[in-house]
Order: sequence, then C-alpha cells, then structure tokens
Amino acid sequence: MVHVEGTVQAIERIFKARSVAVVGASGDPSKFGYMTLDSIIRGGYQGQIYPVNPKGGELLGLKAYPSLNEVPDQPDLVVVIVPAKFVPGVLREAAEKGVRGGLILSGGFREAGRADLEAEIASISKEYGLRFAGPNVQGINYLPNKLCAMFYPVICTRGPLAIISQSGTVTAALSEWAADEGLGISAAVNLGNQVNLCESDYIDFFATDESTKVIAMYIEGVKEGRRFVKTISQVAPQKPIAILKGGRTAAGQKSAASHTGSLAGSHEVFTAACRQFGVFDASDLETLYDGAKALATMRPPKGNRVLTISTSGGAGTLGADEAEVLGLAVPALPEELVEALKRLELSALATLSNPVDLVSISAEDFKQVVLVADQFDAADVFLLNFGDPVVGATEVSKHLAARIEASLAVSYQGGGEEEKLGRVRMQEDGIAVFPTPERAMRGIAAAVRHARYRQTRKEDHS
Repeated sequence: MVHVEGTVQAIERIFKARSVAVVGASGDPSKFGYMTLDSIIRGGYQGQIYPVNPKGGELLGLKAYPSLNEVPDQPDLVVVIVPAKFVPGVLREAAEKGVRGGLILSGGFREAGRADLEAEIASISKEYGLRFAGPNVQGINYLPNKLCAMFYPVICTRGPLAIISQSGTVTAALSEWAADEGLGISAAVNLGNQVNLCESDYIDFFATDESTKVIAMYIEGVKEGRRFVKTISQVAPQKPIAILKGGRTAAGQKSAASHTGSLAGSHEVFTAACRQFGVFDASDLETLYDGAKALATMRPPKGNRVLTISTSGGAGTLGADEAEVLGLAVPALPEELVEALKRLELSALATLSNPVDLVSISAEDFKQVVLVADQFDAADVFLLNFGDPVVGATEVSKHLAARIEASLAVSYQGGGEEEKLGRVRMQEDGIAVFPTPERAMRGIAAAVRHARYRQTRKEDHS
C-alpha cells in the first residue's frame, strides 16, 4: 500500500489541477459527459483538457482520445463520467498512469444498493494513493483556477463564498444566487457519497484558502461525527461557517438516506454542536444564504443594537418585528440625537424614532441621518431600508460603509431598474444587500451571533 496524501494537499491538487482528463466525454448535448466538458471550457479553464471517448476524433474543438492510456500527458485530475460498473477500471487505469486526483460524477453506488462498487474504488484509492471526490456528484467549481468541472451551472463570478453541499440542486441554487447578486463564490463542491474525501476535509481546506471568507454548507449527515465536531470547533472561530442541515424530520431523514446513503442523525445534537462552536445553523435555504452573505461582507458588529432608516414606515415596521423575534435590540433614540436630527433639513413628516421613517427618497437624507446617529453611538448596525427606488443609493451606501464606526447592511425592495442595478453594484462593493427587511435582519443576526461568539471566546482565552 502506498502513502496516502494528506487531505488538504489532495484537495489542493484537485482544485488547482493544471491538466484535466474527462473520461466519458461526449458529443451528445443531452449527456452529462458533454455538459461537463462544455462547463470546463466555458468556465475559462486555462490548463490542458483531454476528452476521452472510445470513438476518439474531436469533441467541442478538442482532440479526443480513445482511452486514458493514449493521453500523451499525465493529467493532474481525471474526471469520470461513465456507468458505475466501469468506474473501478477507469480509476485503476488512471492510477497506473500516475494520476493522483479524481472526481467521480457517476452515480449508481451505495445510494443504488451497490456498496460493493464503493468498496472497490475505496480500495483502489488506498492501493495507489489516488484521492478522489464523489462518487455521485454534480462536480466541483474552484474559481481561483477557473476550474468548473460540473455539468451545471457554469459560474464565473468570483467572490467570498465557498459552498459545500450534499445536494446538486442546493449547490446550483446558492451558486446562482451569489452570481446573480454580484456576491460571487470562491468555490462550489458537491459532496455525493463521500467515499474518499468528506465534508470535514473540505472544511479543513477552505479554512486556509485565501479566496474564501465564509463556508456555506448544506448537509444531510456527516461521515465521521467526532471528526466533524473537532473540525468545526477548530475552524469556526477563525473562519465563519453557516450550515443548513437536512433530515430534521422522519420524512426528511428517509429522503436523505435514499439521496446520499448517509444517516441524518439527531438534529438536536447537531444544532447544539453548531451553536457551541459559533457555527450559524440556518433553518432554511434562504436564511443559509443570507447568513453566509452577512458573515462574508459585514463588519463584525460590536453589539446587537440595530437602527433602521427607511424611505417608508412599512419597511421599518417589518424589520423591527423580525429583529425582536431574533433577539436583536431596536433601542429608542436618545433625546440629544433626536434634537440633532431635528436640525437637519428633513421632511416635516419624518418620524424621528427607531425605525426612522424619512418619508423621503433622497439618498442625501440617509447619509445625513446615519452620520449624525453614528456620532452618538446610537447603534451597532445601521440598516438602510430602501423601500423605493433611491437615486444615488449605491454611492451613499459605499460612502457610509467606509465612514461610520458601526456595521452597515442594506435592504432594497424599491423595484425597477434602480433597485436591480443598485443591489448588484452595492454587493460588488462588498456591502451586504438583502431583498426584504426581514431577510436583512436574519443576516444581521448571524453576523451579531458570530461576532459575540468570537468576542466571548477571546475573553475566555485572555
């Protein structure tokens, strides 16, 4: 048996591969072998690509090889998309060629009652030292290397979020939301059956990945419970982790077992472990995304006081209601601050309480109120509630984020092109932007909780 490479080094070898062989590449657009090869090309991968198909010829403008043995190079990574029964043979052929990294997209293993095939590919890994992701996965996307080795989606918008998911659908949803909003991702990993590399291995990798600020996870079960707890306890204090766990109910656990072949385990125990180590445990997919976004982009709040400034009363009320549910404070404004605000040229109809209702769509009004309120240390987080299209909202938000001591978040639901363009521009500038006041508060709550955890941990270790 050869030495098996360390997991972080193995993942780095896969993600940063300089050459890729795609075994099972196809010229049929309906086949995963076509989609994956097409994704690698459209993702902008700059290394060598070797399609492997028994017919040889040419695929998507690239020379195809009848077998892996006929590839003239020793690829860093072999991507496998062939029927499950052929996967062991391909892996062995790759290993004997000297390939050290693999990605098995093929399904039909433990989740389909073929645990024997999983045992065989696990044995090949140990025998040759070839480490692999999968099987039964949608693929991986590592944007620093422009390597989108998955059959969909092709995401090229680079940002701070690393996605680890046991669901291809969730992988795609989080990736596309982040791309559409201008937030972007550093990576996306679909876990599948985790025969060789598991969720804890990827957490360890992203813990030191300079392109990743936050790890967002959807998991249905963990491969090794004790190791997982140890991993999050070591990583979460340094790099935020947000997790949504599926399989919280009996029906969900049954679905999880059929989906990935993993045991869902006790949701209560899992949640308690997450909270003990400062991991944000989300209750649904939107909250996972909103929490991860806030953790990636918001300055860590010093406390839980939120001051909302709105174009209209409704948006402020919705935010205040959600804040109370989440345990965030919506403190009254000190009298001296109210007097200072009265000296500004605001609408005579403005409500000078928390939430502040400007009855105005002037970006300048937002700017003045926040700058004054920040001088009075009125909040730990300012939420700008743009309930209407506000010309100049992007520029003012960016200016305030750089000037104020408190943290900043934006809720923009004004409608029209001003909102659509403004939300993307703000997000590209690193400002946390949410589509509703309630979702903004959930994101803020995640940032507050993590900041509090890190501060408490710092005090305990001082």
